[in-house]
Amino acid sequence: MRFLFCGDSNCPEWFLAESALLTKIASVKMKLVTQYILQNIVEGIDTSAKIFKMLEGSGFNQQEINSTIACVSYIVENSAKYDVSEQILIKELIDLGLPKENCEQLSKTFKQYKDKLQQVYENQIIRIGKAVEFHYGISKFIVSESVVPQKQIEGNRFIDTNITFQHDNGKQECCQFVIFPEQLEDMLNSFKKAQKLMMQL
Repeated sequence: MRFLFCGDSNCPEWFLAESALLTKIASVKMKLVTQYILQNIVEGIDTSAKIFKMLEGSGFNQQEINSTIACVSYIVENSAKYDVSEQILIKELIDLGLPKENCEQLSKTFKQYKDKLQQVYENQIIRIGKAVEFHYGISKFIVSESVVPQKQIEGNRFIDTNITFQHDNGKQECCQFVIFPEQLEDMLNSFKKAQKLMMQL
């Protein structure tokens, strides 16, 4: 069964195995656990001691507490990344067998932090400026095989590349690098594999 909070894919096996722990938490504590985890992610507040103290009072051991934190973190992080709405999240968690009250408390708390959580992940995206100039040339050189393995410099050819990026603030930055034909082939194959995986999502 596919779930939107899992990227419209099946839930991972570890999550299905550990999610039963979420049925053992009172709905009020589910709200607090979710809130503490979100505070840690969004605000950088170390709330682990509060979570441990609260769940130990409910009879959870250390391993069960760690698994609970992992499950709730997985739910809220993925729901933010895949932009899952509160109502859809409630429905999907109920479909997984979690008590309705727990699903509602978790989802409502997630909704309160959703925008901030998405902003955190947006800030973590690696950005480069727009490429405004691109120059390259194919060169040859002579080098000892003891310095660079011959298989890396087949034909003593390399591609000398120069790319100029323009950032949002208008500042330009030049990036120069050298790549060997074998490395270029490996890179293109990696891009093709990545594209194929993305098309399957």
